[in-house]
Amino acid sequence: MTVTYHDPCYLGRLGEPWIHWKGKEVPGHIRIFEPYKEFRRGTYGVYEPPRDVLRSIPGMKLVEMVRIKEYAWCCGAGGGVNESNPGFSLWTAEERINEAEATGAGAIVSACPWCEQNFIKAIQETGSKLRVYDVVELVEKAL
Repeated sequence: MTVTYHDPCYLGRLGEPWIHWKGKEVPGHIRIFEPYKEFRRGTYGVYEPPRDVLRSIPGMKLVEMVRIKEYAWCCGAGGGVNESNPGFSLWTAEERINEAEATGAGAIVSACPWCEQNFIKAIQETGSKLRVYDVVELVEKAL
């Protein structure tokens, strides 16, 4: 089976360790922090472990979408977006489904239940033939 992996926000970009900052914001037209404030930008998120799991499943081929890891696009379901702006949420998921289809994969895999549900909705709306799995589901199937 050929799959592509979607990096969920909470595991990837927001999965970095919290950096406590002791400092102050300098007032003015431009936001200046003294000392420099380190922002979480996704560079140190959890990206490889789910991919390693998928690669370790016999018969599984992992292909990557264009936007991955810290550059991956959100599925549109997190942070209350699905509840507050369902149209935008669905559009975002459809864009991600289009990216997944472009890889030639038969399934999109994530490690987030919100992503999974939003992708299922997008697939139903678009009539896509992609399947949606959680990483754990594929591990269970391989046992």
